[in-house]
Amino acid sequence: MPLTPESFGRFLLWLSSEEQQAAREYLTVRKRLVRFFVHKGCVDPDALFDETVDIVVGKIEECADCSNPLGYCYGVARNVWRKYMREHKVTIPIDIDPPSLPPADQGKEQELKCLELCVGMLSAADRDIVSRYHQDQGRNKIDMRQTLASELGGPNALRIRVHRIRKSLRGCVVNCVKRSSN
Repeated sequence: MPLTPESFGRFLLWLSSEEQQAAREYLTVRKRLVRFFVHKGCVDPDALFDETVDIVVGKIEECADCSNPLGYCYGVARNVWRKYMREHKVTIPIDIDPPSLPPADQGKEQELKCLELCVGMLSAADRDIVSRYHQDQGRNKIDMRQTLASELGGPNALRIRVHRIRKSLRGCVVNCVKRSSN
């Protein structure tokens, strides 16, 4: 269904009853969805945004009392992206090629030696975070992670920090194993 001025007006009214706020909301939705499509590697993110808006406008009546228009638009955008992936037969490549490792027993032993070496190369603060993040079980583990999160500025800061440490360790171990197998 092509977008008409009337249907676009209903879309803006759905975003906000105040005209200026509706315009700001539209720009926010557009910016975030285009960024979403760019991040997903789409060739023409603007066209996918337009397709998303067309679909949302066609379904506004179904979601007239929807309390989160941006969330609804994201849901439609995810489906548009999936359709795009199917139609263009796009496959998502895997980042890291698995290292060529020696036989299983020897390989695991070598990986553990490399992990130990790589953990030793971390800064004292990162070693402390890894140690505390993985210690304990059950409720004690949850409490420890909450303490760490509050020390680092929140749960997202903790997740990002742990992700970066793991990524660094993964790269270090892969390189170490490759060097030792040559």
